[in-house]
Amino acid sequence: MQRGRPKIGLVLSDEERAALRALERQHDTQAALALRARIVLGCADGLDNKVVAERNEVTPHTVAKWRARFVESGVEGLSDAQRTGAPRSIPDSVAATVIAEMQAAPPSGTSIRRIARRANVSASSVVRILKNADRRATADRVEQPAEFQRRAGGSPAAVGASVRASKAEPALKERKKTPRQIRDLPTEAQAPATSDPLADLSFAFQMAPVGLLVTRQRVIVSCNQAFSEMFGYSAEDLAGKSVEYLYPTRDEFQHVGKRAMVVMQQHGFYSDDRIMRKVDGSFFWCHVSGRSFNRDDPFAAATWCFEDLSKVRPVTTKLTPREREVAQFLVTGKSSKQIARDLHISHRTVEAHRVRLMRKYAVATVGELIAKLIGRG
Repeated sequence: MQRGRPKIGLVLSDEERAALRALERQHDTQAALALRARIVLGCADGLDNKVVAERNEVTPHTVAKWRARFVESGVEGLSDAQRTGAPRSIPDSVAATVIAEMQAAPPSGTSIRRIARRANVSASSVVRILKNADRRATADRVEQPAEFQRRAGGSPAAVGASVRASKAEPALKERKKTPRQIRDLPTEAQAPATSDPLADLSFAFQMAPVGLLVTRQRVIVSCNQAFSEMFGYSAEDLAGKSVEYLYPTRDEFQHVGKRAMVVMQQHGFYSDDRIMRKVDGSFFWCHVSGRSFNRDDPFAAATWCFEDLSKVRPVTTKLTPREREVAQFLVTGKSSKQIARDLHISHRTVEAHRVRLMRKYAVATVGELIAKLIGRG
C-alpha cells in the first residue's frame, strides 16, 4: 500500500528525454540546470523522491518542486524565472538633470558635489548616473564589454567602469592619456600625473600588490605584474591560455570549476585557499577570490584576485591530488562529512586521506595537522 500523498505522474517523450540528457551533460557550465535535469530523469525512471534526493544530495522537497515544475511547464520550467530587480530609486528626470549639468560644465571643470547639490541627490548617486550613461554609450559603440577592450597599442584596458568625459568637456579630453605599461612606470616619480579615471584605474590594476586576473570562460584575458610574477610567467605568455595551466592537475582544475560554478551562480562571488603550480613545477598555497559579471553564466566574464600564502603556509610535503583537495578543505575547518559532500566522495574516503596526511606530516591530531598545513606547526 502506497504511503503519503500521490505523486504527480511523469512520462517523458523522446524529445524531452533528449533535451534533459543534453542539459545533464552541461554540468560544467550550467550546474543548476544539470542538477534539475538529473532530478527529473530520476523521477521519470520511477524512483522514489527520497531516493532521487539522496542520489543528488538535495532534499525531497526540492525533488518534488522540480518534478511539479516539469509536469507543469516542461523543460522550460527548469530555468529560473526572470526577476525584475529592485525598483529604481532615481527617476529619469533627475538623471537627465545630472547629465545636463555635466555637459554644461565650464572648460575649467566642475565637481561631483556641486552637481549633486544642484540636482538634489547624493554624490554617490551622481557617480552611478554617470557610470550608467557611460555604459549605455559604450554599448552603442562596440559589442565587446568595456572591461576587456584593448587599446591600439595592445595593452589591456582597465577593469571596471569609469566616468569618461562628454563631447562638451574639451578640458577633460585634453587631459586624457593612454595608460602606460608597467615597464614604463618603474618608479613613483614616473607615476601618471593625470586626473583621468581610466588612466588611474589602469595604473592601479597593473601596480596592485596582489595578483589580479581577468578571464573569459576560464581563459586568461589579462593579468597584472604581481600575478605573472607569482606564477613565473610573463603576461604575454599567459594571455589566451586556459587557467588549467596554473593547476597541479586537470582533475583539480575541473573540481574547483564545478564548485565555483555553483557558488557563483548563487552569490556571484567565490573564494577559497588552494594549492597552485608555478612555471617551474613547484606548488604553493594561495588565497583566491573572484567575482562574476553574470550569475547565469559566471565563467563568461570574471575578475580574480590571487594572494600568495607561501611565506606563511609553505608546501613542504609531496601530496597526491586528492590529498591536496582534502587539505584545502581541512584548513577551512570543515568536517569529514562536509568535505565528502563538497568532493562527492564518502566520508570514509575523506578520513582515510586525512589519516595519510597526518602520517606524512608526522602529527597525532587533526588540530596539529591543520596547524602544519597553515604554517603554524
